[in-house]
Amino acid sequence: MNNLLRVILIGGLVACAIVVAALGLVRHDADLMAPVNLVLFVVGILVYFLPTGLAMYRDCKATVWIAVVNVLLGWTIFGWFIALGWSASGKTREPGHPIGTPPTHPVPGH
Repeated sequence: MNNLLRVILIGGLVACAIVVAALGLVRHDADLMAPVNLVLFVVGILVYFLPTGLAMYRDCKATVWIAVVNVLLGWTIFGWFIALGWSASGKTREPGHPIGTPPTHPVPGH
């Protein structure tokens, strides 16, 4: 049910954005295009910081350096692809000490 609600919500937002964009194109009114411009800006920011988010998700050892390369050189397409490749193939941290099963000793009489 929760996933269905998310799909309906996102579908409604996309439908509203399409209607607003269509009205803006028909009326040539810049005020109607403001929500579309805001959505495009947010999508652009999310795509720009995709390498940093991927590095954080994968828990890479060099997450800080990937973020630095992404912020400082991401505006160049070359720097963005370097950060994306580094975050996708970088070394991840070792998981913590796993909780092992206690040793089993035979119970006498069984």
